[in-house]
Amino acid sequence: MSYNLADLQNMCDFFEIKKDTPILLHSSIFTLGTLDNVPIDNTAEVILDFFLNNFKNFNQPTFNYSFPKSKYIDLTLANSQVGILSNLMISKGYYRSSHPMFSFVGNNNSFIKDDYIEFNPFGENSFFDRLTKANGKIIILGYKPYVATYIIYAEFMAQIRYRFLKPFVGKVKTKHKTIEGSFFHFALPLNEDYNHNYCDFHKHLRELGIEKEFKIGKYKAFCFDAKIFSAKLKDYIKEDKFRLLNKAPKNFYVYKNNKEVIE
Repeated sequence: MSYNLADLQNMCDFFEIKKDTPILLHSSIFTLGTLDNVPIDNTAEVILDFFLNNFKNFNQPTFNYSFPKSKYIDLTLANSQVGILSNLMISKGYYRSSHPMFSFVGNNNSFIKDDYIEFNPFGENSFFDRLTKANGKIIILGYKPYVATYIIYAEFMAQIRYRFLKPFVGKVKTKHKTIEGSFFHFALPLNEDYNHNYCDFHKHLRELGIEKEFKIGKYKAFCFDAKIFSAKLKDYIKEDKFRLLNKAPKNFYVYKNNKEVIE
């Protein structure tokens, strides 16, 4: 099954995305099938141009998970592990935020703030926090909606206890400077056997009409408003604080003396 640029425009119209709406796109474009009249080698370029030409504040995740072992990353390189579109955008010299694992690339530097040192990617004034306060929207194109890492920010803001801030020490090279320090992840403990269960929450959002679904190509796209998502997550766990897990945790953890310890 194929699709075309008019289908992408119809998707954006259905999701009510305006030209100046801050957007975060998670994408797996080849899951969608063939883009009409475009050679497969040019598909990423054409889709990226569509978003860049139509939206003034377009962003993508450029996550890379090698830092805990390597303790170094050069964010001027196209080393995103989460999609061909994000690496293409990096290679074109667009702005990139500074966290070694959870960085973002975008076409609006006042929003990305590539000179701002982002030690906690889920905290106050992080990219996710700015997206929320600016009434941004998150699009998941060609993936299941629960891949959206935004939910970890929502958990952080809801002050859940089964995750904890875990530091990773190392150096990060940006176009402005090399930064050395502790960069955090809001992590689940390694030595517990519970896992997150985000599928039911996304289903709940779709039932409420908060998360929208659009058929495109061979698969679907999903979209939700960041601020409403975060507020609804707090409501969702109000009576059961462990509702996002497959089972309640036995212990809570903090990071002390270079290891995870029971609080």
